[in-house]
Amino acid sequence: MKLRTALLSLAACSISFSSFADVTLNLPQSAELVLVNGVNAQGNATQTLHNGNNQIAFRYDKNYRENGDTHLFRSEVVVMTFSGNDATYTLQLPRISSEYQAQKFNRQPTLSLLASDGSEIPFKHDVLIKDGIQINRDFPQEIAQYNLSKAPAALASAITANEMQRAQQQVNPAEKNGQIDQAYITKMLNYWYNKADTATQQQFKTSINN
Repeated sequence: MKLRTALLSLAACSISFSSFADVTLNLPQSAELVLVNGVNAQGNATQTLHNGNNQIAFRYDKNYRENGDTHLFRSEVVVMTFSGNDATYTLQLPRISSEYQAQKFNRQPTLSLLASDGSEIPFKHDVLIKDGIQINRDFPQEIAQYNLSKAPAALASAITANEMQRAQQQVNPAEKNGQIDQAYITKMLNYWYNKADTATQQQFKTSINN
């Protein structure tokens, strides 16, 4: 009887300890997971992550009403990298109720990561851009290539061994026969132009017209 009680007490302690030995991430209903630390994911259930650096990729997926009509907004894939230890964090996304707000989020996503006391947690974020057809995207491969770069939210430790090998073997899709794909350049120019503020856009127009 004493042994059984001791084992139960030990198990309870283990459960209690494990609940404080990881990072818990709460997601809003409008966040639809794509990847968690380089592995395919879906849904918006609370995530239990390891201590240290973590990376998630998700879409803002939400219906909104404007002028009496219902619209579905499904954002580009947002990559978010953050670090934590034995803590609970909550991802917050801005309210979207118009096409203008939806397009603004796609151009320059705004989000917050809050600790349980309401304080803001530092993080890095970016958009996972893919040129061409968007159907049947290989997200583990895309994020592996992204994480091998110097992109803002890159996290090398999130690359699985298999994806690391595939990413290193694959030729940069923006290059064809040693030449940069002009369609890719056009897409990226449009992407960064739309992310710029009005003053920067005007400076760009002036520079190319000179």
